[in-house]
Amino acid sequence: MQIDGSLSVSEITLQIRTLLEQGIGSVIVVGEISNYKHHSSGHRYFSLKDEYAQMSAVMWKGKPLQFPLTDGMKVIAKGNITLYPPQGRYQLDCQSILPLGTGDLYLAFEELKKKLSSMGLFDHSRKKDIPAFPLKIGIATSQTGAAVQDMLSTLQRRNPLAEVILRPTIVQGDQAPKDIVMAIRELEATECEVIIIARGGGSIEDLWAFNDEEVAYAIADCTIPIISGVGHETDITIADFVADRRAATPTAAAELVSSITINDLHAHLEASGDSLRRGMQLHFSRLKDTMSRLKEHSGFRRLSEHIRNASQRNDELSSRMSVSMVRNIQQSHNIIKSLELQCLALHPYSPLKKGFALLKRGETILNSSEELTHGEELTLIRERDQYSIKID
Repeated sequence: MQIDGSLSVSEITLQIRTLLEQGIGSVIVVGEISNYKHHSSGHRYFSLKDEYAQMSAVMWKGKPLQFPLTDGMKVIAKGNITLYPPQGRYQLDCQSILPLGTGDLYLAFEELKKKLSSMGLFDHSRKKDIPAFPLKIGIATSQTGAAVQDMLSTLQRRNPLAEVILRPTIVQGDQAPKDIVMAIRELEATECEVIIIARGGGSIEDLWAFNDEEVAYAIADCTIPIISGVGHETDITIADFVADRRAATPTAAAELVSSITINDLHAHLEASGDSLRRGMQLHFSRLKDTMSRLKEHSGFRRLSEHIRNASQRNDELSSRMSVSMVRNIQQSHNIIKSLELQCLALHPYSPLKKGFALLKRGETILNSSEELTHGEELTLIRERDQYSIKID
């Protein structure tokens, strides 16, 4: 039943929510985490408390979190005060969380280090070798500052042949971990032979982006070798443990990928050239000694005699071959002449040369046994002429 001037629970709850969100809005809360639950949906639910009170809090999936949350951890949470209508409970909608103080940061660091180590991300067996003389080097770091300039000048001095692909990267703040992950993936898609992720020195808070869990996974999953050059020599980050190699500083990382300098290459080529020349000289010297020994061999001393004998034998065989060829040609000529005479003797017109004549009836030559018919015309053939005759 609706009573004049009354409000439903939903309506009053909505008014309270509006008052909270507009009246208080964004806040920064310091407190201790309790009742922490990381839901299967990816959302994180917990309470923030101090010695006098507590409040509910939620951090939605996708919000940047650079360290694992645990009960009892003191944190600084930034977010908006709102109200959860189904339970009529106000809560803090967290946008970001940081551990309170260096001690808590160190605790978060150690907890993440232990977790990733148990997953095998630090194992030496999975680390890739750094190429000795890379000609394409990717760098993910801030585009401003001394670190990038130190690396570029070091590479230019030690290996001017190398092409540097610089991916300007956010290296500090809430957006840094996501951008570092994107930088690694973008450089992996290029033809880089090695990737350097780096930034200059700073406090543990300044370097905290390199202690992010997602950054650790991106380094581990990258198919290209990665060198971590973060902070000063005494600074250690999670990225240092996961990377294939750790360099004490950004400059040291540049020196590591140019461990073989252009001068080293020139010296190596000169040494290789000298070694090759010495080897060739030694080889030719050995060949010369071998030829000298062969020259003194009895077989070589009588070589000219062997050549003269072979030449004389060649002349003899040539003469014999010429005589044999002439004889064979003459014999062949005689055989052909004999065959020619035989063919002429067997020719039908051969008797004409002896004074005989031939009679032809049409195209047929008559033999002596054939009878002649009175009045028929025949052809009489003699050696030098022929004419027609009529039989009487």
